[in-house]
Amino acid sequence: MPGTSLDDVLLVHPSQIRPATSDGIAQAESELGVRLPPDYAAYVERLGEGALGHFVRVHEPAKLPDLTLDWRERIKEYWFWDTSEAGVVPESLQERGVVVADSFDGDELCFDPADPETLFVLPRDEDVARRVGPGFIAAVDWMLSGALNPWVEGWTFEAWTHRAEVRQALHGRRLADAARAIAALGEHSHVVELGDRKTFFLPAIGGRLSLYQVDDGAARVDLTYDETADPEAVDVVLAAIRDRR
Repeated sequence: MPGTSLDDVLLVHPSQIRPATSDGIAQAESELGVRLPPDYAAYVERLGEGALGHFVRVHEPAKLPDLTLDWRERIKEYWFWDTSEAGVVPESLQERGVVVADSFDGDELCFDPADPETLFVLPRDEDVARRVGPGFIAAVDWMLSGALNPWVEGWTFEAWTHRAEVRQALHGRRLADAARAIAALGEHSHVVELGDRKTFFLPAIGGRLSLYQVDDGAARVDLTYDETADPEAVDVVLAAIRDRR
């Protein structure tokens, strides 16, 4: 698995990272009237907004005040988690909690301002709140552990700005053949294998290419890449996938 922490996270396209600023963090804290977890500040000042492990999105400071107000109202209305094992009462999160991250599946990471180093995951598909951490980085690492979703790519980070994408079925092309063709190009820096799903990281185009099968057995490809990448280099990758070299 490429990367094991914030210190060696694999950056899919480093040129497009937009880190948060200390002023932006201070502004969010002022508007919320809370102290944000120190590790949260370290994370957003390093990476900014994007997808971690193709699963977790950490909210940028400027969005936290509005997101948190909406989130508090929503969880008050739809609360269903047992927090007895997590060591927090629901009202603490409903009235004062701050949401700092979520997953693409709808799991949410939050904290009570009384203790910013202790974080809680409210899973979408479970009725028991999880106490994680201590600290924001450890909490995010737990979300990347596979406990919530087995299809998590670990400490890889893809910023969301200036991305182009190709998502399609591989008609008449076997998954294994497409994977061998991409590997044969020799352009990848890392490969993450999760069951039948293979993800190649392609630095030359700032790319992340995932090959997998859906429930009906069809092979599919998801490719995202830097929109400023050399079109000829992108075409080489697409030709290998489609067996049109």
